[in-house]
Amino acid sequence: MNIKALGIFIGQAQRVGVLFQYRLGDVHVINRFVADDAFANLAHAPVLSLSMLAGDPAAQKALWADVGSTLFNGSYSPANGWLLPAFFQNLLPEGVFRDHVAAQRGCDPNDHFEMLAACGRDLPGNVYALPLELTRNELAHYVTQDADALEMSVTAEPLEDGVSLSGVQPKVGVIKEGSRYVGRTKMRDTHIIAKLPVVGQPLLPELELLSLRLAAAAGVTVTEAYLEPLEKLELEHGYDLGNVDNKTNFLAVTRYDRTPQSQGRVHCEDFAQVLGVQPEQKYLGASYLDIAGVMLAFPSLGEPAVHELLRRVVVNEMLGNPDMHLKNIGVWYPDGRTPRFPPAYDIVAYAAYHSRIGHALHILPAGTAKPKMSAKDVLQGKAAKPGIGPQVIRQFCAQLGIPEKPAAAVVRKTVADAVQTWPKMIQASPLTVAQKERLLAHFRAHPLVESLLRRQNRAA
Repeated sequence: MNIKALGIFIGQAQRVGVLFQYRLGDVHVINRFVADDAFANLAHAPVLSLSMLAGDPAAQKALWADVGSTLFNGSYSPANGWLLPAFFQNLLPEGVFRDHVAAQRGCDPNDHFEMLAACGRDLPGNVYALPLELTRNELAHYVTQDADALEMSVTAEPLEDGVSLSGVQPKVGVIKEGSRYVGRTKMRDTHIIAKLPVVGQPLLPELELLSLRLAAAAGVTVTEAYLEPLEKLELEHGYDLGNVDNKTNFLAVTRYDRTPQSQGRVHCEDFAQVLGVQPEQKYLGASYLDIAGVMLAFPSLGEPAVHELLRRVVVNEMLGNPDMHLKNIGVWYPDGRTPRFPPAYDIVAYAAYHSRIGHALHILPAGTAKPKMSAKDVLQGKAAKPGIGPQVIRQFCAQLGIPEKPAAAVVRKTVADAVQTWPKMIQASPLTVAQKERLLAHFRAHPLVESLLRRQNRAA
């Protein structure tokens, strides 16, 4: 039996364990993670994932020792083949960027182990996945718990410019050097994501920057981003960007899990990793209520993080962005151990292109919310994932066991701030006239916005 193995590290020095792959017969593939004994015995170990935390030291050691747990083992997907354990599968690049990396590596995009190995030096957060050569005794210890001797297969080194980025938009990881943007080097990690123009979605970089600024004006904490012309991008990206020139803009998004200094990283994970959900289930694997429940379990997140989550939910509704799925919400660990709610990212006002209704996730688990809806609403799909409103907020807070009034006040203030600031910001933006009209029409049609505007008109 031949084994492939990757050492999993937090930072470059602290090894957490070994992710390995082997085949049983011609069709069955085992992808499994096993923690190192030394890491399992650490008194104050850095956090790899909230999904891998237990309540006390004894329970923590037992969790790491449970090598048969679904948490540490991959599964089979009819659509995507043999998956890695969910935490590691969610480290992989997505969309056209995934195909781009696979072409560089010369492997199938669905060879998930090889894809992780290709990007192993520049994964999200502070995780490294590096090739290992284990002795026969080490292999037997990790794979069969010392019951059998096995043979090692060699895994290739990571690509020098192998970067893992999520999302479906064409993008590249870059380093800013003066006024230029270059690719990854041996000495420095990429600390900026360059999000490129997209054929068929005119002015997408400008729209996404506006969306982030609108969200900030409504009270959301957002990641830093700005526009730059393509002439400053000094690397081959290989994407067909359509009819663009050197003055066409890309969006430069500063990564909150990186610092510009050499090898500066902050660990983070998305809620698909936190909840143990495979990326192919990022729209179906949980609700915003599930996310809020995790937040309440940690004092460093708590009600303030839940309120910020609600703020982001209503902002995305008002912008027509139905894409705040499990991979677009996460936690980060500035001190390596304490989870905090990072800035929002991937907020796009898709209503500027066409009307978009609904959410990536249910606010409450499916079937929980019972808003009043017409037959027309049901036919238009609004019944599938009901929007935010007084009744939903009431149920949301009741199920979490938190006070309703502060949460409702957060939503009301978010809407009021948007009504006060957004129209002028949208009108002053570089979007086309038609894009501005569509976005404003969608915004003003939101039930909470409509209600506030009616009250303001009556008062006037």
